[in-house]
Amino acid sequence: MLASDGRASGRDLAQQTGISEANVSRRLARLIEERSVRIVGFVPPEVLGLEVQFAVHMRVRGSVDAAAESLLKHPEFSYVVGCFGEDDLVAYGVAENGVALNNLLDRSVRGNPLLYRVRSETVLAFAGPERATGSAPLPRTIDRTDRLIIREVQRDGRISFTDIAQRTGISATSAADRFRRLLSDGTVRILTLPDPPRVDLNLSGLMQFHLSQPISAVLPKLAAFTELAFLSACTGRVSVQCEFNVRDEAHFDELRGKLLAVSGVDYVGVNILRRIYRQSFEWGAIPAE
Repeated sequence: MLASDGRASGRDLAQQTGISEANVSRRLARLIEERSVRIVGFVPPEVLGLEVQFAVHMRVRGSVDAAAESLLKHPEFSYVVGCFGEDDLVAYGVAENGVALNNLLDRSVRGNPLLYRVRSETVLAFAGPERATGSAPLPRTIDRTDRLIIREVQRDGRISFTDIAQRTGISATSAADRFRRLLSDGTVRILTLPDPPRVDLNLSGLMQFHLSQPISAVLPKLAAFTELAFLSACTGRVSVQCEFNVRDEAHFDELRGKLLAVSGVDYVGVNILRRIYRQSFEWGAIPAE
């Protein structure tokens, strides 16, 4: 139910589950506290002036944990994971422009003695239910108050209008009106992210696709697979990348066979997830007064 509407009210959840509203509240609070589920606001980076999205694939000399820690010093990396497979570390991030990205890679990756065989790719667009970026421009600009609201929702997708008002210095009515407008015009989407093992998805990782047909023809076919998430079209030798979550090895073998049977897919590279070091959607600086 939360996957369909991350801000569904306790009353609606109670009616749909057939349990009491108090029980719903207790269960939801426990799920969030133990991080069995995260509910966050997703805002396309370009809306916040971050025009470049990128991926970096790395092999590591020595400790993968130490290499990951060196990347975590840079907030531009919003997603950093350790893997078994073609790469030891994979990072996704956002930057204001190409110059900012080049400077970031100079500071964090190039010359880093822990890293070698590094390749970076620009993310051109996303596909799937998470909200396609690289789509048509949004219909309006956002002001500083909108950005303050966005920052709170990026941290907690179920934050109350009262809490938004207290933290942004506006009335609860204004907070509600602005938030609903941000939702209705597509600036914000509420994502519900379950911890895969808690919902019996015990094998997770990243896939990279080499294609023999145009990305625009193949990406919608891949987006139809429910096991895949955050599909991204990229520059470089890899045309499409994504996350995957499956029940077990048999489910993985079945999925991989189906993906290789998709017209236009030549090769599927796999990294099995070892550890998530960071998964954050809190990008976009708040401008000064």
